Amino acid sequence: MCKFSFESFANSIVGTWKGEGSGIFPTIKNFEFIEHLVFKKDEERAIIHYEQRTWLKPSSSQKRRSSHWESGFISFENEEQFCMNNVHENGRMECLNLNEIKMSKDSYQLLFESRILINDDRMESSKREWNFENRTLNYEMFMGTKTVQQQLHLRACLIREI
Repeated sequence: MCKFSFESFANSIVGTWKGEGSGIFPTIKNFEFIEHLVFKKDEERAIIHYEQRTWLKPSSSQKRRSSHWESGFISFENEEQFCMNNVHENGRMECLNLNEIKMSKDSYQLLFESRILINDDRMESSKREWNFENRTLNYEMFMGTKTVQQQLHLRACLIREI
């Protein structure tokens, strides 16, 4: 197993990623989406900023429409606990701990778990699993609410643009 290097990790993910995914949850209708995800590295600190935009895929009855927009930071500054903090367009804010990093020569797997969720009374927990391999990011997002135990909500595959 390799030793984690912020610089190597950041250099492997900085840029624009585009792709598609799908969403499921017992309380909503299944959906498919198009996504753009941009990672930028702070030049002086061990922090990555990201912006994620999602559009529902067009159907026979409607055009593509904006669905989700979030922005946040992934911080590697505190060596005892790496974290992700973000805000969504609806006002929800999340603080997630980066609980696990698995690495090999060409890949990084990251597991984030919610620590704090605010401004959304429905949500009780979230978890994100990111798998970066070469120029591909596969991710899953799990969500738990007051009425539904934590389960898969989103799954996507994005490709890094050159």
